[in-house]
Amino acid sequence: MRHILSSRVNRWACARAIAVVFLCAGAVTTLNQTTASAQGRGGATITSIQVSPVNPSVDVGTTQQFEAMAKMSNGTTQNITATATWQSSNVKDATIQTARQAQPGLATGVAAGSVTITASSSGKSGATTLDVISGSGGGGSATKIPLMDMTASETYQGFAGGLYENSSDTVPADHGSAGKSIAATVQPLDSTGKPNANGKIVFLSIGMSNAYDEFGFFMNDAAASASVNHKTLVIAEGALPGATAPCWLAATGPGACDGDNQYDRVLQDVLTPLGVTQEQVQVVWLNEADSTPGVDGCGASGNVPCQPLCNDSAPGCSDTVTTTEALRYEAEAGDILRAAKTRWPNLKLAFISSRIYAGYATIDLNPEPYAYEYGFSAKWLIEAQVIQARNGFVDPTGGDLGFTSGVAPWIAWGPYTWANGAIPRSDGLIWCDGQPSAPCKGEVDYQKDGTHPNPVGAGKVATMMMNFFLGSPYTASWFAAP
Repeated sequence: MRHILSSRVNRWACARAIAVVFLCAGAVTTLNQTTASAQGRGGATITSIQVSPVNPSVDVGTTQQFEAMAKMSNGTTQNITATATWQSSNVKDATIQTARQAQPGLATGVAAGSVTITASSSGKSGATTLDVISGSGGGGSATKIPLMDMTASETYQGFAGGLYENSSDTVPADHGSAGKSIAATVQPLDSTGKPNANGKIVFLSIGMSNAYDEFGFFMNDAAASASVNHKTLVIAEGALPGATAPCWLAATGPGACDGDNQYDRVLQDVLTPLGVTQEQVQVVWLNEADSTPGVDGCGASGNVPCQPLCNDSAPGCSDTVTTTEALRYEAEAGDILRAAKTRWPNLKLAFISSRIYAGYATIDLNPEPYAYEYGFSAKWLIEAQVIQARNGFVDPTGGDLGFTSGVAPWIAWGPYTWANGAIPRSDGLIWCDGQPSAPCKGEVDYQKDGTHPNPVGAGKVATMMMNFFLGSPYTASWFAAP
């Protein structure tokens, strides 16, 4: 039971670590995307169709946007969402708009049941299952609403939303006061970690491929902005493609990913080339995930699928760190921040972002609902630290998060980047994968796997990060130009 308590296109030709002198380290990775103009040329035909997201669920009266991707005989792929013929196996349970309607591929839940959603074109078809849930008036709904937009009467699987406690999007007053005091102590340090006006403040990313891409665009934006502190701030790319959450758990010794210790790598490959030390790291941005949680990762041996969150009040539901991905990741995030504090003794502030929308995923690397539910992981970890600071209670999942005792940095939300696909959230954020109708109007935010952001998607996150770090009362004093 739940206790109380990863021009802009040229970013890959820019540095993995950017400092006050924003270095360039040569070409890294290109996207290898298939352009729409090249698809279907030379008489290519459709060989198969894949419908995504795979096996989603919606409440009665809510919608789900599906996407159809055609694999072509010449090896390319083509988004045929707008031209495919869409069909629901039972329109009494769910309807779906088809070609020439306002939004092809948009399904609407009508009554509780399970329906097969099929997309067809040129004699080929692909299908997935849509589960329509009756819902419970906000008390156990499986509808995914951005945490920042959930009201006090709305829940997801019985769990309250809001970025912080009490369904609020505001940092609790006591936690915020502590954060401001700590932020005021972030100052230039020399190589041994002692205050020095000519020293540096190192701001580092921790994460996997999505974080690597997003933070890289953010560094480029920071390099070009006169509003950013270019005098003493060193922004460094610690994130690395493939370095998922387990890779960062060990502070010293062999790591969980091919024996590589990520903190050793950061020291050798990132900090040292920039002329800074571990003792100068004072701020981190954490954006992590687990690989293929729906395939393996849970259980005593870690080789059984991790389940999405279920409603603890429902028969047969048990949300634990050995069964449920959201709790497993919450525990991992706590371990990561403690390990980071061990390696970077002057680490003071940690800002967490959860995954972007993954409903267009065509692979099982980290699809929905896991990407959405990582928002609860971050929310609960922050709440655990708030409660521990108030009364000393150590959350059994998050673990010891004491920032006054020097066990962990002070933790808060960074930018919250999840939105429900093409459904605009309250601030207008959407995630698109080529839908021709409004609000996307053909916008594509993802690479071909529907999981990793392309330059457009990574640029969206970068903009959110710039706005956050320039404007937050916990960051402006050290991130913004004097």
